[in-house]
Amino acid sequence: MIRVVHLFKTLQEQLILDDINLEVPQGELLVILGESGAGKSVLLKHLIGLFKPDSGEVEINSQDITKLSEAELLKVRKKMGYLFQEGALYDFMNVFENLAFPLEEHTTFDDQTIAEKVQEALKTVDLAGVEGKYPSELSGGMRKRVALARALIMDAKILLCDEPTSGLDPIRSRDISDLIRSVSKRYNCTTVITSHDIDNSFRIADRLALLRSGQIIAIGTPAELKSSDNSFIREFFQS
Repeated sequence: MIRVVHLFKTLQEQLILDDINLEVPQGELLVILGESGAGKSVLLKHLIGLFKPDSGEVEINSQDITKLSEAELLKVRKKMGYLFQEGALYDFMNVFENLAFPLEEHTTFDDQTIAEKVQEALKTVDLAGVEGKYPSELSGGMRKRVALARALIMDAKILLCDEPTSGLDPIRSRDISDLIRSVSKRYNCTTVITSHDIDNSFRIADRLALLRSGQIIAIGTPAELKSSDNSFIREFFQS
């Protein structure tokens, strides 16, 4: 479970997050929507401890990670997966090496176990057989799938995805959105996604939160937000 309490963050003298309060129950898929600059990615980075707030709490399974040392935070992160907007694969490593790297760094698994886990992760994202390819040899959609496999390879129970459909055509956007929901539900991950992709977000989300000027102005199921009489919400979703 994720719980954010009275979170404030200022960057370069600009208030980016303004009293954010949020709860994401275990197994829920929440999509955070908002205009560019609304604070979506900054909020996501707080959930994994890449940013420290000016004030407020970020609880992961009842533990406030804002008070943890880097060593303590690393233990929490081992059960969290982060899908970066551009995938953030290592160009100098092939697919197998990219997926094996977290296991080699953070576990004591032997080579055979690592190889089996890499194969299993690639099957999960429907990419069996690409182990020897380098990121430059993959399409944009395939790179996103490899990055998703890497995010999950440590048996993550919390999955954070920053703009996962960015740069993809409509068909690939739908595919990666469906895949994220599928693996999230299969492994009972608590999943938080930031997105500009309104159509796919409404299709896959259990709930959606709308961020505006650093504040959550609406949160609810797709049906609840579609029926809102708030003028900004209606305009945003019809744009």
